[in-house]
Amino acid sequence: MLKAAMRLVASPGAVSATEVLLAAAALCLVSLLLQWLRQPAVPEGLRRPPGPRGYPILGNVLELRKDTHLALTRLSRRYGDVMEVRIGTRAVLVLSGLDTIRQALVKQGEDFMGRPDLPSFHYISNGQSLAFSPDSGEVWKARRKLAQSALKSFSVAPSPTSSCSCLLEEHVSKEAEYLVTKFLQLMEDEKRFDLNQYLVVSVANVICAMCFGKRYEHDDQELLSLVNMGNEFGEVAGGGHPADFIPVLRYLPSRTMELFKDINRRFNAFVQKIVQEHYGSFDKEHIRDITDSLIGHCQKSVGEDAHVQLSNEKIIHIVNDLFGAGFDTVATALSWSLMYVALYPDVQRKIQEELDQTIGRERRPRLSDRGTLPYTEAFILETFRHSSFVPFTIPHSTTKATVLNGFYIPKDTCVFVNQWQVNHDETLWKEPSAFRPERFLTAAGELSRTESEKVLAFGLGRRRCLGEAIGRWEIFLFLTTLLQQLQFGLRPGERVDVTPQYGLTMKYKKCEAFHIRQRFPPGLCSSQQLCARAMATDWLGSIVSINCGESLGVYQGRVSAVDQVSQTISLTRPFHNGVKCLVPEVTFRAGDITELKILEIPGPGDSRQCGDSQQMDTAMPGVGCQVGPSQNGTGKVLKKPVSSSAPQNIPRRTDVKSQDIVISPQQQCSKSYMDRHMETLSQSKGFRRRHNSWSSSSRHPNQVTPKKSGLKNGQMKSKDDECFGDDIDEIPDTDFDFEGNLALFDKAAVFEEIETYERRSGTRSRGTPNEKPARYRHDENILESEPIVYRRIVVPQNPNKEFCTDSGLVVPSVSYELHKKLLAVAEKHGLTLERRLEMTGVCASQMALSLLGGPNRLNPKNVHQRPTVALLCGPHVKGAQGISCGRHLSNHDVHVILFLPNFVKMLESITNELNLFSKTQGQQVSSVKDLPDTPVDLVINCLDCHENAFLRDQPWYKAVVDWANQNRAPVLSIDPPISEMELGIDAKWSLALGLPLPLGERAGRVYLCDIGIPQKVFQEVGINYHSPFGCKFVIPLHST
Repeated sequence: MLKAAMRLVASPGAVSATEVLLAAAALCLVSLLLQWLRQPAVPEGLRRPPGPRGYPILGNVLELRKDTHLALTRLSRRYGDVMEVRIGTRAVLVLSGLDTIRQALVKQGEDFMGRPDLPSFHYISNGQSLAFSPDSGEVWKARRKLAQSALKSFSVAPSPTSSCSCLLEEHVSKEAEYLVTKFLQLMEDEKRFDLNQYLVVSVANVICAMCFGKRYEHDDQELLSLVNMGNEFGEVAGGGHPADFIPVLRYLPSRTMELFKDINRRFNAFVQKIVQEHYGSFDKEHIRDITDSLIGHCQKSVGEDAHVQLSNEKIIHIVNDLFGAGFDTVATALSWSLMYVALYPDVQRKIQEELDQTIGRERRPRLSDRGTLPYTEAFILETFRHSSFVPFTIPHSTTKATVLNGFYIPKDTCVFVNQWQVNHDETLWKEPSAFRPERFLTAAGELSRTESEKVLAFGLGRRRCLGEAIGRWEIFLFLTTLLQQLQFGLRPGERVDVTPQYGLTMKYKKCEAFHIRQRFPPGLCSSQQLCARAMATDWLGSIVSINCGESLGVYQGRVSAVDQVSQTISLTRPFHNGVKCLVPEVTFRAGDITELKILEIPGPGDSRQCGDSQQMDTAMPGVGCQVGPSQNGTGKVLKKPVSSSAPQNIPRRTDVKSQDIVISPQQQCSKSYMDRHMETLSQSKGFRRRHNSWSSSSRHPNQVTPKKSGLKNGQMKSKDDECFGDDIDEIPDTDFDFEGNLALFDKAAVFEEIETYERRSGTRSRGTPNEKPARYRHDENILESEPIVYRRIVVPQNPNKEFCTDSGLVVPSVSYELHKKLLAVAEKHGLTLERRLEMTGVCASQMALSLLGGPNRLNPKNVHQRPTVALLCGPHVKGAQGISCGRHLSNHDVHVILFLPNFVKMLESITNELNLFSKTQGQQVSSVKDLPDTPVDLVINCLDCHENAFLRDQPWYKAVVDWANQNRAPVLSIDPPISEMELGIDAKWSLALGLPLPLGERAGRVYLCDIGIPQKVFQEVGINYHSPFGCKFVIPLHST
């Protein structure tokens, strides 16, 4: 092209070189003139941000073309934290320094929450992306909140088919176990491989499982094409598009831009296909994944949340964003983490020692372990800081003209946020180039929250990464599971280049120098591995009892599958703590099993298969022994080995020796509880056989108590026969598990069988209420002597709304006037305001402590990560109730931040509560700017009340409501007002006092607390009252 231009200049009649140069100079002058004219005037007293001079048309492109993050960091040392550069003809504001970035994105978040209207952004989700779209209005906020809620719901929701604590844990555990097996296999077969290609696929599989409800095989072409599209998007987007900043280039052909369009077009088509499939099989009663959740919202009536209505196209765009939020960032973070543990063996050793001491080798890490692994958390933070694999956030834009650090910033200014500079700022970090996880630990070895908040990896403010919390959890689970089982190193003598390659996310060059080995020799398997190996296909169809500890409980069912690779076992038609599960099958990891007992082993001739468990529909056998006596199909019972609480390597069925007792085919037939019960009634002996959980319930109907020959005392045997009806020939080796057997006793099925028999035989049936629940608790008395009265509270006027308790008692609502009268009468009789405040504070704090995790969160191991509660109080009695609650929470080692606006004169009750609160370690603020920038664990709302409606028009009230609604923490409202219009903050839970008001849907789930009002006080105001609280002070209420 250059040669052609030169020939054109040299040809006769063509323009001369001088003319070309003059034309170029004129073009530059015109460009400079236009640039100068477009610069807005700077108000008096303010300055324009400083910055380097650039070339006409090109600007500072030549200075920034290589390692942009390093070039801008060097320039910031010269020009300061707020500087302006020119990329092409466009002015770009570059922010550096942690304080400056926080000021812009958090404290002035509304001013800097926009996105620049770049041409390339229009091709991402057709310009409707939550992450890249310039839109930042109310509709965008509502859709972002919806997407965030869907992502979190399908991450932390409990798993219905696994022993994992949540769905995210289940998905990551499966993929991590696969990676362990795959890495070891590749080391044995190929010796050299790039582990990143497998990490990326596993991470993609996790987000696919949550978004699409589908886990792919790792060689599935659909999954691999999806991963390739994600990688291509990162490479093309990271390279930048000059046409975004030099308008004239938009009219010239660009191979990079065409490739970028094609990637987004293919990805949209892929997601659209899956969304259409979900529409075809959608069932609103069975929401399977995030896509189903969004479709369900889309199909709501127009009257409900009209501003968040979703079309089919919008669902595709949201799923695109969620996939991007949980894919590339997590995969890159894991890649850097494994590289750092290989480069720093001492760091890896400390992580593994912490894992061994805290978790051990018998189970896999869980999300609940995060607070007990401070060094591991410090390592993850140091990986974020040192690698800074996300050097810049997605560009921001100013939504209006604003001022930052004394510099005037016009509207629609493009803003770059240099995260790399903050993470390597010598004023923040000592020796920032050194990799030292210890910098995030205190002298006591706890995680330092102050240091942790200095690391920037997911952005700040309103445009913070959508999947930050999920990404952090995913990285933790993957990393700890891999390091618990594998040792990572590098091959001796091989050089590894870990220089970050600049892009949207920075990665190191392809590395095949990893050396991976199993931490524990195969001969030293854990008891869970032995247990899982023993439960091979030879034991399919066996009925087992699996104890997963206090948190998960006991499961029983028939073994339907055993996967020795992933160390999992599946049960079909399972029972959980004696109650039949709603799902047809559950799966357990070997690491979650604390005890496994075999209750019945099918024989070779047994026709019952894994899926045929008719007998289990009624009741499960007991769990009194590890391997209970059972027929093997040959007329013999299996010998019971010595019981042990620890899982054992169970012998193969063919190795189990039988006893010498032969049972007739008639005896082998299964008898129901009713048959055995009536058989004993018709016995000719003059005594009644005792039926307890040992003599009948704990044994399978086919099981027979083995007899032991040769009693020393025949007289004792005779007494046993007369008193108990059975020979007591063998003393159990262990204590009988009464609690476990009681949990397995299905009262509903047993008494249903008795009633059926009595109706058939004409026997007088028991007196039972008209309506029977479908399921009973094992400790519930179902033989009522008289009907239960459920409506024991009657109010003088017809209630607008009624609630019911867990036990079915009806609790009517009362009007605000009647509730106010009730409190006044109680105060007249001695229930003073001070007493009421104290009682409310105790009950509300107890409820808040439970919501914060109870003993699982608030224990000595987690003192380094105290939960944070934002307490929002107004200047009224309800605010005093909140302050009382905050005092009790602070006394229980909760970090309480109390917001209370400044007033010239406060109520005496508030002043007294503030005096007490000031003696705790709680923090009091009066400005919204002093509230936390990051999400807290819980928001307690005590802003609203009935009388002082004018408060809702105050600027401080509107500001704190905006803060609470934008913070991602759940909200507990204490004694909220009735009117929906008076609720500025949507609550997840609401706590009512004494009797509930007719609260609406925005109040969330309603709880009721007992504040000590005597029964006769209720009667004095015309309420016929009987306490619904039972043994508790706070109970949940359900709308009837």
